[in-house]
Amino acid sequence: MSANVTSDEVPVTGIPDNERIKRLKQHFSQEFGCEPLFFVRVPGRVNLIGEHIDYCGYPVLPMALEQDILIAAAILNKPELHVRNINNKFSNYKTEIKSCEDIDIVADSNGKPFWYNYVLCGVKGALEFLGDKITNGLQLCVDGIVPPASGLSSSSALVSAACLALLYAQNVPLSKTEIASLCAKCERYIGTQGGGMDQAIAFLAEKNCAQYITWQPLKATPVALPENAAFVVAHSLAEANKAATNYYNRRVIECRLAAKIIATCAGAVTDKKIITFSQVQNKLDNTLDEMVNLVHKYLPKDVYTKEEICDILNVNAEELEQLFFTPNTKHLTEFKLKQRALHVYEEAKRVEDFRKHCSLSASNGNGLNGVNGNGAIVSDNGDCDEIIRVLGELMSSSHESLKDLYECSHENLDRLVNLSKEMDIHSRLTGAGWGGCIIALCPEEKVAKYIDMLIDKFYVKHCNLDRSKAASYVFATTPNHGAEIYVEK
Repeated sequence: MSANVTSDEVPVTGIPDNERIKRLKQHFSQEFGCEPLFFVRVPGRVNLIGEHIDYCGYPVLPMALEQDILIAAAILNKPELHVRNINNKFSNYKTEIKSCEDIDIVADSNGKPFWYNYVLCGVKGALEFLGDKITNGLQLCVDGIVPPASGLSSSSALVSAACLALLYAQNVPLSKTEIASLCAKCERYIGTQGGGMDQAIAFLAEKNCAQYITWQPLKATPVALPENAAFVVAHSLAEANKAATNYYNRRVIECRLAAKIIATCAGAVTDKKIITFSQVQNKLDNTLDEMVNLVHKYLPKDVYTKEEICDILNVNAEELEQLFFTPNTKHLTEFKLKQRALHVYEEAKRVEDFRKHCSLSASNGNGLNGVNGNGAIVSDNGDCDEIIRVLGELMSSSHESLKDLYECSHENLDRLVNLSKEMDIHSRLTGAGWGGCIIALCPEEKVAKYIDMLIDKFYVKHCNLDRSKAASYVFATTPNHGAEIYVEK
């Protein structure tokens, strides 16, 4: 891959001169006895709104974080992969990488992936893309500062970084959209049926802007945020590993089944293929509000059994499992279809409303459409506070839907959200849920007081943490740029 890239390719720049790079380079040299040839950096992400709807075909609104996965790499002249982590609690790993089929990704005895399995996902996907035609292996040393199992896309960033490193080592140029789509497929080797948001923002992010991400074709459109808005991330201290349970895939399956039933009952499809909620809407040429009405019409029950679903779709149990289910969901017998469908269609509407209100601004900035040079909405009408309030209410509504309809919250997440309300600050869980983090929309002048309140009332009083340690679990953040490759210039 040439160092001279177009704007649509992952940028290749000089190696930054900072302490983190120096530490990683030193650790790499100690482990492998040589200097790294290049570095790959892939950011974590936080989703502002649009949770659990990417795999249903609807747009989402994430931004990249300053926290990232950084990999130091050297090229081997044989098809081997040697993996190290700067954190010594993570074990070393070595394997041959002659073919995609040879890479067997196996979880531990509890069904939880080993940390290096995410590296293997990226490598396996790259090998499949290359048709197993590789000329070089890799030595990799990983330094991750995205909190693991936090809902901030640490695993997707690691998958993407590994895939990007192997492709760069083979001198294969790919556009940002191509590699984002490839990396979304890579993560399915771990068993998670994700929708592609994490990988899309990892490569398509721009500094100072969130991104409105749409699918088929994959496209990211910058969205300016209110000038006085700050975003605060707070960890619930409940870890959420979506590959370790069937919670995530269960929701994916319920969405597939609900979409198929609505499409079948409305006469939109007669085949047996998987269809998404978005595809159903497009086929019926309905608004999102009209789709909500159809959910109530065609999915009136709170719980559906597998037998009832088979009767509606006119298939037997074996066909149903083969067509719609994943290996870790085939044993399920009851499904909440109405609730999942209502969340998806209403959340998709919240995304559109969020984007629309972000665009409501005067045009007195240094950029276009009321956007200043830092990608923030500016206004001469003093309405930024009102925009923040409306956006915040959309985020609060999103959380209530995730808690009540999608049932993917956690008592610690709910506690953080409720504490935020005491300061009139709106927040929501971000990421898959069942733990992880909240994202709060906070006026800049309240940030310090808000963080102090969370440290005191949640981390110290509720979780019994020392104040000094608590500070690492809550932080303000701004939109960062996407993946990069660093080489000696």
